[in-house]
Amino acid sequence: QRELQYAADQAAIAAAWELSGAPSSTTYSERALLEFQANDLNTAGFNAMPTVELANYAGNTNNSVIVTAYARKTLPFTSFFTRKPTTVSVRSQAAFTGGAIVSQCLTATNDSAGGSISIGGNAVYTADCGIAALSNSTRDCTATDAAGNCTNWVGEDAIEISGTPYIDAGSIATHGTIDDDIHNLEDMDDVLLERLPEETLKDPFKDLAPPIPSPQEAGGYICKATGKGKKDIDPELLGKAFPGVYEDLRVSCDTVFQPGIYVIDGGELVINGNYSVLGSDIMFILINGAGFTINGTSQNGGNQDINLQGITQSTLENRYGVASEQAERMANMLIFEDPESEGSNPSGEGNGNTLSGTSDTWLSGAIYTPRSTLSIAGTAQVANVCLLMVADKVKLTGTMNMSNFCPDDVDRPTTIIFGTVRLVA
Repeated sequence: QRELQYAADQAAIAAAWELSGAPSSTTYSERALLEFQANDLNTAGFNAMPTVELANYAGNTNNSVIVTAYARKTLPFTSFFTRKPTTVSVRSQAAFTGGAIVSQCLTATNDSAGGSISIGGNAVYTADCGIAALSNSTRDCTATDAAGNCTNWVGEDAIEISGTPYIDAGSIATHGTIDDDIHNLEDMDDVLLERLPEETLKDPFKDLAPPIPSPQEAGGYICKATGKGKKDIDPELLGKAFPGVYEDLRVSCDTVFQPGIYVIDGGELVINGNYSVLGSDIMFILINGAGFTINGTSQNGGNQDINLQGITQSTLENRYGVASEQAERMANMLIFEDPESEGSNPSGEGNGNTLSGTSDTWLSGAIYTPRSTLSIAGTAQVANVCLLMVADKVKLTGTMNMSNFCPDDVDRPTTIIFGTVRLVA
């Protein structure tokens, strides 16, 4: 019996590993039988062919393999009393979770908050480059009625929705749970992975220190008249912003940001669609509770081009002396919140930083606010590389339409989620 049980255990585990890597596999039974035969020697001449079947486990569907087997033989002692052969039966069950490769264009780093990613209204997320929440927050059923319907829920999902958004993210993954309403969305065919082991998903910029220049020099921002206006009307203005430290940096005319690092110390970076704003090879660093607002339109109805591209590895290394390995990880960073900052919403509530561009808003690189919420609306686009958004929490509002945030597969950060297998019975 011990040998038969061991062979059945190994068979169930082998089939489960097959299915963890290829959920649609049609050869898992064959793999189970091969493993059974390889581990069954003493009873090989008188056991029956084992049966292999899928089964439900812990409320999930077809996520385990059951192997049953028996051997029948006439034994010297027992046959003296029973006058018939003795039958020994064994059963083994192995549960599995599927492996997958997931992308993380949109990541919430908070490790415990419910609703660390919230998707509301009629938001459209069709970036097809991955949503991930590092939160371990779960919503669990603690009581059911006679019909099996849940009568008491406790906790919160790590990723939740309200309304009827349209989501085509490719993959949605979390250490916690995903709102059931996401599972039930029409046309939902994304890979959905819940309750992943801790450290499976990671903050891609964790442990990076913001490259604040030393000594710190004040930045300079000027708007000058072009001379094209008439005396009785407001003249046209053109602006230039230069790297350095600012308490506040609020764009107030058509502006070109010069390459380099802009440190916002305790105030706010404000860019809106009243003005054309251009900048390449730049990084904004937020310290001491600083935040940002980038709007494609403004209260005055402006709708001008905004085109901002993150800093290059070369500039980080050659101009600011950042070590090569760190500069490579920081390459294309557009906004970098100091992890030591209290954040722009230190209570953890509210909208935090706001990105609500229009089709005339072009952003490229990475936005990293590990201490603040990032609220995203509008229809901003990217210029030439993925816009990676990593924040403490992420809110996607009902006016958001993200259909072109990561067009290049090469630029997408990916994580390999290895399947798991365990013997459960």
